[in-house]
Amino acid sequence: MRRGSSAACVVGLLAIISPGSVVRSGFGQTDTNTVLKAVILLERSSQYDEAEARCLQILQQTPDNADAKRLLAEIQNIKHKPFPSTMLRESLDEIIIPEVNFRGAGVAGVIDFLQTESQKVSGADNPINFVWQAPESFKTAKVTLNLRSVPLADVLK
Repeated sequence: MRRGSSAACVVGLLAIISPGSVVRSGFGQTDTNTVLKAVILLERSSQYDEAEARCLQILQQTPDNADAKRLLAEIQNIKHKPFPSTMLRESLDEIIIPEVNFRGAGVAGVIDFLQTESQKVSGADNPINFVWQAPESFKTAKVTLNLRSVPLADVLK
């Protein structure tokens, strides 16, 4: 299913289940299942605040609902968990390269140096893998760079 059609399903389903009607009338088993399906769709479309609000509505009516508790825990975990790109950026900012000194060096050699140096400095068991994705013409470029005590993120810029 395409993301756009998923969002349309969410909007359609949410139009049927308005928050006011759910709270006023209470939930029957069918209503609860419908709201739980809406929560799953909201979560899948990254609408975490709305999904969380729907779980809380269910738990107000049925505090022991295991499905709502599990979904709420998942949603709250996702909301508080940093994105992988954020974690990578933080790692690159924390690794300080003591000295970078290149004059007319090939890009491949610079990347090899940075990978080796970052592993030495960080002491990480799992080194950062560098993948050079550029046109062939860029791979023959020469690099001249002279830096001291600089975060790896800045060297890569």
